[in-house]
Amino acid sequence: MIRKIALILILVVLLLFGGFLAFRYAFSPERMNQLGRTVSTTFGFDYGVVEYYSMGRLVARFFNVEKLTTATGTYENQTRPYRFGYGYRDLDLDGVLDPDEAALGKAYFEVPVYADYLYYDAKRDPRNP
Repeated sequence: MIRKIALILILVVLLLFGGFLAFRYAFSPERMNQLGRTVSTTFGFDYGVVEYYSMGRLVARFFNVEKLTTATGTYENQTRPYRFGYGYRDLDLDGVLDPDEAALGKAYFEVPVYADYLYYDAKRDPRNP
């Protein structure tokens, strides 16, 4: 009888410990960030803006950038010295995505790692000022 109770207690402790570990793994900050990025990418919350500066002056702006990605080598496991992304280019730098700029489609761009640039979430659609 005592053996059965001890065995049941051991099983309960193992299940509680396993549940705790599974909960910690499923709801870790990294997992929550991954889930948030997946939802953002799936439902189109891509209002990120990249502004590229040269000598303190704004020279390029890109709208609707989902994320900036650090480039890695194809065959070697090393990072490259630039980041890249896709976005609509603000040709006149007025902060509004004009219909003629949107008609050109998203452009691929690269930003050197050591360059002056900003990436921020605009929280609004740049097509509607």
